[in-house]
Amino acid sequence: MQRIVVDWGTTNFRAYLIDEHERIAERRIAPRGVHNCDGSYSNVLREFCGDWQSRWPDIPVYLCGMIGSRTGWYEAPYVASPAPPDALFRGLLPIPGEQNVFVIPGMRCLTPAGMPDVMRGEECQVLGAIGETDNTNTLVILPGTHSKWVRVQDGRIHDFATFFTGEMYALLHQHSSIGAVLDPAHHHHESFRYGLSQSTSAGGLLNQIFSARTRSLCEDTSGQSMSAYLSGILIGSEFIHGRKLFDTDSELLLIGDEPLATLYQLAAAFFGLKLRTLDPAWAVTSGIARICAAGAVHGPTSGREVVVSG
Repeated sequence: MQRIVVDWGTTNFRAYLIDEHERIAERRIAPRGVHNCDGSYSNVLREFCGDWQSRWPDIPVYLCGMIGSRTGWYEAPYVASPAPPDALFRGLLPIPGEQNVFVIPGMRCLTPAGMPDVMRGEECQVLGAIGETDNTNTLVILPGTHSKWVRVQDGRIHDFATFFTGEMYALLHQHSSIGAVLDPAHHHHESFRYGLSQSTSAGGLLNQIFSARTRSLCEDTSGQSMSAYLSGILIGSEFIHGRKLFDTDSELLLIGDEPLATLYQLAAAFFGLKLRTLDPAWAVTSGIARICAAGAVHGPTSGREVVVSG
């Protein structure tokens, strides 16, 4: 059935109109994430989706991502893992004052290391990926500002771990003493691979990061990219520790856009892992379709009236 899906993160707003055949009929993307809205969430939603809502007055709208965090529109409580799709349906939060607009809750877990962890939005992408691939026991990697490694068992999100990879990369470029030798616009796969190899060396991550500066001072690095080298060190560290937390013997699923998807494929090849890349838009819309289907089967049990026509 028709619905509107909005993947509303910290930086970007991505809206998808889903037709009656479960296909993406139209999409709208803008840099109007949670931190770029000045709190005018209702106005932003109307700006990009208002014509769809006017054309189909009863169409349900499902919001996922940081829009449901305590810094977003309304906070939707986390669902504890392990959890099937119907648990997320039962946690749907209707937005007061809006017609058929719901926030999909995020998830919380204990990592394999015993630490608490959370995510918002990625759970929808993971459910979409396992639903469409029929891979009910797998490991899903979602690169980004806060990269996620998500373990799926028997079709349920069992647990996951977050890596500070993307944000650390940005912080080092913008607020560190090595920022002067970095060129974020320069993509160089050989430099990236060299960073991957250095991530496995002695000294550890903090020592390896500083080598981006010392190599520029002590070596001829012309024709190379210290930014790509640093990216290799950080993503390499993520893979090293992700492999310690999770079983990586079988094929892994990657949900990510370019150019990050290419870098993670290079990293997987370096570490001898099999990685299958999936489209994030397809994954998130498919995941929300699974949540809606679970709701149609099980029905709402939270005591809230949830109108679902999708």
